[in-house]
Amino acid sequence: MVGNKMTKRSKAPAFWKIPRKRFGFVTTTVPGPHPKEESYPVALLIRDILGLVKTYREAKTVIHEEKIIVDGVPRRKPDFPVGLMDVVEIPSIGKIFRLVPILGNPLYPIAIDGSEKSLKLCKVMVKKTIDGGRTQYGFHDGRSIVGDGVELNLDDTCLMEIPSQKVIKSVKLQKGTTVIVTKGAKVGRIGKVEQIKLGTFSRPKMVSMSIEGLPTELPSNIVFAVGEEKPMIKISRGV
Repeated sequence: MVGNKMTKRSKAPAFWKIPRKRFGFVTTTVPGPHPKEESYPVALLIRDILGLVKTYREAKTVIHEEKIIVDGVPRRKPDFPVGLMDVVEIPSIGKIFRLVPILGNPLYPIAIDGSEKSLKLCKVMVKKTIDGGRTQYGFHDGRSIVGDGVELNLDDTCLMEIPSQKVIKSVKLQKGTTVIVTKGAKVGRIGKVEQIKLGTFSRPKMVSMSIEGLPTELPSNIVFAVGEEKPMIKISRGV
């Protein structure tokens, strides 16, 4: 590690598609809405993944000029982390991307159109009662809301308007729900939930599902509900 903004390329997450031997170090992420192991620094995303700039200096210039918008907010830090289901907009070239799992890659930028740039899927990771008996929900991307009039459980998903954080719709992780796998050997696979098995002290909550007609059982922490009969928004490279 050099300072707190660089990491050895050999130690970078495997899904970062970067040359590992030509150079010694690469920019890393600062603490933010996603952990390093589950995100890209925005500079690396636009240079190495999207190929919109050629050098880190060019990336810094573009970012400092507030030309990169993440979830509806201009970001000015080259090492700001962007991760699962984040929406990245570059208005100067008319491009909008959503980071989703695809086969073999937990974070891949797919192009989306302008009608979906203010929509994001957010998975409930924390549910707690706060002062006044109100319920607060924390989501996979670090954001939180006080859910007046919203009834959610852990592992449910909200379709949220960004950056306002208005909940448009929600879907429960239950039988019949459409889900996508976010990690592991089946990353990017889409399936239907057949059964939820509650966790114990020694075993996590498990989701039994059908993927391409084959039965599969995975921990709920790597399964992301995306809709009922079909995904609520675009989450794949297809139409």
